[in-house]
Amino acid sequence: MLGAKAGTPGMGGGDHGGRLRLAAAASSAFAPPILELRGEFDLDTVPEIDRFLRRRLGPLYHQQHLVIDLERTTFVDSSFVAFLIRLVGDQRAKRKELVLARPHGQVRRVVALVGLHNIIPVFESVEEAVGALVSGSLPVIPPAFRSARSEAS
Repeated sequence: MLGAKAGTPGMGGGDHGGRLRLAAAASSAFAPPILELRGEFDLDTVPEIDRFLRRRLGPLYHQQHLVIDLERTTFVDSSFVAFLIRLVGDQRAKRKELVLARPHGQVRRVVALVGLHNIIPVFESVEEAVGALVSGSLPVIPPAFRSARSEAS
């Protein structure tokens, strides 16, 4: 089931405990939407992300910055990486940014292994990601990315 945070203006209905949730940052009226992903995303489930964003954001899709929160994401494969590469290209074509927040475990290892952090800024917290986007300084320059190996030490 797909859901959106209850009470989020323009974002649709309540939280249905789904794998995808669109939330609004509390810090600013100009803050970007935050897409919270939960669970595993592979060839079968990645298309859900695009459909969800198109339904929830409608004409605003690719018209505003976007934060993807990966804290509750447990697995991603190459189809997820390909989706992110396409999404960041679409965002930047409209002079908007895509940033990732809080990857860990297998997801963090994939981000490091494929060098995704060299294409898409990665932040350790949603607050840092939103702050970087709200600051208006584009392109976003992320902090140094620590791979899973350096995270463990």
